[in-house]
Amino acid sequence: MYYSEIGKIIEAGLERDKDKVASFAQLLAKKMAADGEERGSKRIGDILERKNRSKAVTDSLIAPPPVDQESRMNIVEIDYQPVVNDLILSKAVELKLMDFMETINNKEKMDQIGLEFNMSLLLYGHPGCGKTSAAKYIASQLGLPLVVARLDTLISSLLGNTAKNIHKIFEFAKKQPCVLFLDEFDAIAKARDDHHELGELKRVVNSLLQNMDEYCQNGILIAATNHHELLDSAIWRRFQTVIEMPKPELAEVASMIKNMPEFIDVSQIKPGQWKKVYDALLGLSYSDIKNILNNMVKKLVLKDENKVKFTDILVEAYLFKNHGNYTMEQMVQYMIDHGVSQKQASLYFNVSTRQIKNCLERSEKN
Repeated sequence: MYYSEIGKIIEAGLERDKDKVASFAQLLAKKMAADGEERGSKRIGDILERKNRSKAVTDSLIAPPPVDQESRMNIVEIDYQPVVNDLILSKAVELKLMDFMETINNKEKMDQIGLEFNMSLLLYGHPGCGKTSAAKYIASQLGLPLVVARLDTLISSLLGNTAKNIHKIFEFAKKQPCVLFLDEFDAIAKARDDHHELGELKRVVNSLLQNMDEYCQNGILIAATNHHELLDSAIWRRFQTVIEMPKPELAEVASMIKNMPEFIDVSQIKPGQWKKVYDALLGLSYSDIKNILNNMVKKLVLKDENKVKFTDILVEAYLFKNHGNYTMEQMVQYMIDHGVSQKQASLYFNVSTRQIKNCLERSEKN
C-alpha cells in the first residue's frame, strides 16, 4: 500500500539522511490524506512539525554550556531532542501537565488581556514517580531542548561559587528558547530559617530567588524535589503551578503491565489472581514497578518463554522488596500468603510438594 515510501524512509534513516527522511515522510502523509487516512497523516505531520521546531531551536544553541570555576566541569546537561516513550501518569497529573503546556502555548493571548503569570512549574513527590519524565515530556511537546541542572552537584566548598554557578545557569538558559529543569531543587532552595544552615547558604537561597524572578518573566522553568517539606516558604510562591507526583494507583499499575512488550502473554493469569498481583505492586514507585517487570521479562526471554504466570510477578516483586535478603522458607510463605497454591509453588521452584510443605512447617516454627 505505502511500501515504496516506507522503504525509502527506512533507507534514508539507515543512511542518516534526515532531509530525505522528512521529505519521504511528507510524501507519505500526503498520500495517506488523499486515501482518507486522516489520523495517520496528521500524526506524521505533527511529528515533522515538532522535529522541525526542535531543529530550529537546536541550531540556535551555539553558546557553550557554563562550567564550574573550580572543577571546570559543565554544570548543565542539554537534551536537544528529549523523547519520552509511553509516559504513564494518573489522569489528574496528565490534565495538570496539559493545562500548564496550554498556558505556555497561549502566552500571547494571556499577555493581550493583561493576565499576569509566569511559566514555572514545581514537581514534588517520592523518587521514581515521573518528575524527570514529566519535564522531558513537556520539553518534547513544546519542541524545545531541555537544559538540566542538578542542584545537589552545584554546591561548592566556596558558597560564593555556588551563587555564581546558579547565576551562570540562568544566564545560559536566557540565551535561547529552552525548558530549564532544576533537579534536586531542595539541595539549595532550603528554608532560610533552618538553624543548621550557614548565613552564606541563606544568601545563596536569596540569589536563587532573584534569578528565578528575573528568568520566569519570559523563560520556562521546571523544578523537581523529593523533599518538598524542606523548601523555603518563599519558593512555593514563585511557582505558577505546583503538581504532586504520586505513586501509581491501580489504573496506572494495570497500564504498566499492559505496556510490556507485545510478545509477552499474560492470559494465563486468572481474573481472581490479578488482585494479588496488584497488591504486590501497589505502594511502589513507577521506576520500581518498571524494574520488576523488566526483570521478569528478561528471565522469560532467557528461558525462551513468553507466557507470564501469576507466580512470576509475585516472585519478582518479593525479590525487589527484599534485595536478596531472604530464606527459601520466607519466600514460600510469602507466595502462599498471596494466593499461590502449594502445587504452583512446587512447580515454580521445581521441587516436590512435600518440600514446599516442609518449608511452610519450618516457617511456622520460626
